[in-house]
Amino acid sequence: MPEHNIDQPEWVGAWYAAPTPVISANVVGRTLRQIVRVAAGGQQVRLRLSNRYGSEPVSIRSVSVGKLLRAPAVWPAPQPVRFQGSHALTILPGQDAISDPIALGIAAMRSLAITFFVERGEITNGHGVGLETSYISPLGDYTAAPEDAAWMHYPLQTSARWLLCGVDVLPAEPLGAVVAIGSSVTDGVGSTHGQHGSWPDQLAARLAVAGGDRLMAVLNAGISGNQLIGQGSPGEGMPPLWGEPGLARLEWDVLAQPGVRDLIIHIGSNDLRAGASADQLIAALQQLATRARGVCRRVLGTTILPGGYTPEQNAQRERVNAWVLEQGRTCFDAVFDFATPLCDPADHALLAPMCDSGDGVHPNDEGYRRMAEAVDIRQLSGRA
Repeated sequence: MPEHNIDQPEWVGAWYAAPTPVISANVVGRTLRQIVRVAAGGQQVRLRLSNRYGSEPVSIRSVSVGKLLRAPAVWPAPQPVRFQGSHALTILPGQDAISDPIALGIAAMRSLAITFFVERGEITNGHGVGLETSYISPLGDYTAAPEDAAWMHYPLQTSARWLLCGVDVLPAEPLGAVVAIGSSVTDGVGSTHGQHGSWPDQLAARLAVAGGDRLMAVLNAGISGNQLIGQGSPGEGMPPLWGEPGLARLEWDVLAQPGVRDLIIHIGSNDLRAGASADQLIAALQQLATRARGVCRRVLGTTILPGGYTPEQNAQRERVNAWVLEQGRTCFDAVFDFATPLCDPADHALLAPMCDSGDGVHPNDEGYRRMAEAVDIRQLSGRA
């Protein structure tokens, strides 16, 4: 595990959206303004962009970041963002980029607006489930347009993320991050749009309220449709829209995150639906935990939620959950029971109606609240 300097603050991830392939929305020649809420505050910020799954080079310019006043307007004036001193950036397919530090102080649980003009190259890398409204201009560079008329300049809306994958902060005091890896339930599908109701969001709010030595940033590395072991294939040589397997993406979506200290694992439901056995899933969870332990201080396991399984698949889910609760501490530092608080008392194979978003698979805000409450924050590393 890397040495941690307890006296010198270092960069820590404050917001993350795991990169995946996305379908082009023809945004070349338009200005994008993407809204994100950071889970940690700092004296400086920096941006991370990814063209990991891009099909061609993407060139952007006039990048800026500012505090959101009233969407889509920024106040005070947005700060210019440079990449190795330049206001323009070209990201080749397969590449990532990180900005120079920006002297912009931001508090935890506040929203930033990241704006840039797409000069050339279709964007086919991003994150499909944003659950937050972002904005797209008509054709033209509107990066210097007056903020008091921002609503006129960004008439188009999107809930996806484009190119942007992370925001880091330089905190005033040392701080660590806990990363949540998972599929659509971690991504927040079923929560109320724009209300930050996913379980990682609600966990971040709990840690912010607790403060003190309990304070940590929470990074959401969920990808809807993701599997731990498999991935399916939409076509030969094409990465799936639902991401590479969790065992593969652990390296960049978790272990490479600035300031990562802890990992909460909540993944496997899609593997079960694709026919994976409990034994296969348990072995993969053990492998994931072992690999994460080389970087993370604490690796936490969780039970898999009910809902959306055949009787045979649900039997395998129950076997996995029994192992997590009874033997999980042989490879996890602690385990959190997500399933029990959300199951229907009349049928444990189903979500409780008060926790169901309506599709029988994904929780609503109340269900996600119960998941966040099931995390014993005393089991996290905290600020120490």
